[in-house]
Amino acid sequence: MNRILIIGGGASGIAAAISAAKTNPSAQITILDGLDRIGKKILATGNGRCNLTNAQIAPGHYHTQNTSRLTELLADMPAERTLAFFRDLGLYCTEEDGGRIYPYSRQASMVLDVLELALQRHHIQVQYNCKVKSLSVQKKVFTAQTESGQIFHADAVILAAGGRAAPKQGTNGTSYPLALQMGHRYARLYPCLVPLRCGQQLAILKQLKGIRVICRATLLDGKQKLTEELGEVQLTDYGLSGIPALQLSCWMQKPVQEQAYTVRLDLFPDWQHTELHTALQQRIKQYPNDPLADNLLGLIHKKLLFAALETLSLTPVSRPSASLSRQDIDKLVSLLKGWDFPITGVQSWDHAQVTGGGVFLNEIDNRFRSLRQSGLFLAGEILDVVGDCGGYNLHWAWCSGMTAGEAAAEYIMHE
Repeated sequence: MNRILIIGGGASGIAAAISAAKTNPSAQITILDGLDRIGKKILATGNGRCNLTNAQIAPGHYHTQNTSRLTELLADMPAERTLAFFRDLGLYCTEEDGGRIYPYSRQASMVLDVLELALQRHHIQVQYNCKVKSLSVQKKVFTAQTESGQIFHADAVILAAGGRAAPKQGTNGTSYPLALQMGHRYARLYPCLVPLRCGQQLAILKQLKGIRVICRATLLDGKQKLTEELGEVQLTDYGLSGIPALQLSCWMQKPVQEQAYTVRLDLFPDWQHTELHTALQQRIKQYPNDPLADNLLGLIHKKLLFAALETLSLTPVSRPSASLSRQDIDKLVSLLKGWDFPITGVQSWDHAQVTGGGVFLNEIDNRFRSLRQSGLFLAGEILDVVGDCGGYNLHWAWCSGMTAGEAAAEYIMHE
């Protein structure tokens, strides 16, 4: 009773392996990864700088169907726990705006380097190109079989093979059938931190491709406001991107086809409607004979302004400013303060950073032990937890992996 098998060589799986080795140095620990190297997704995080945690870890930065259970789990996961883990590996870190914490080198490759060195120091075996297709247990011994026919036996298994997001980096959803084989259930999976598609506005968006605008983005389900984000939205030829749009995607837990999701952009979030209306009236009064294109210069990006005028049929932009009625100005201000973009879908799993949904949190205990199968542990993205941008998802991966690794090492010592 001394073998631990970890399915998945991502952030949670690596953290689990290192923590298990520290807890039980005599354990025989093996990581099975489906790619030709481990930690590929780590290299892509934080634009290659690896935003590995956040100083402001709190339940409000996460999404799940069981908030109370998540709150219990996060109580044992302060940011300091991740920082202490990496300090022990020799990695220095620094904090930037918004509590985002990066390696001092700002290199994601450095994070993976110290993790791989720790695996070597603890004599943890890594088996590459091992895609596990089945997992079974008999008389307390687990058997994992790969697609190529390899067989691995273990006394404890940590399922940390990720979700469905970014399949090119090795997470293609194969972990969920394994969880089902062990008696678990999971909430509907949906792409998170993913750009939004806006089919009805494509003609306008194609004109605005590449424009970035600081605005308030509000997600509506019908007339009900779900949430809002303030920041830089990027307009694309298919819809909306940028951090605010990605954040909103985490709230779209129901299929888009079943909901009337709309994103409302306030292009002047610091102005009240009446303030903007008065300002535009004064411009027109001061230069009534100037063409609209000149008189409204300096408000927002010219292409965005012209698209707004076109949407309201207030073109051509060469018309005299005085030709705008008070009602026309009011319509323009209303659009600039609340431009609706109906959402027709999201980009594919290839463009998603993380997976929403997953194994229900009430099917694990506080040590990430399965409540369905003794000797099984679950960690990382396979669980029904998804975080905001800013290091929250990697933090969840590290800490859930650490806890599961420690618990698995203790389990095999006492069996």
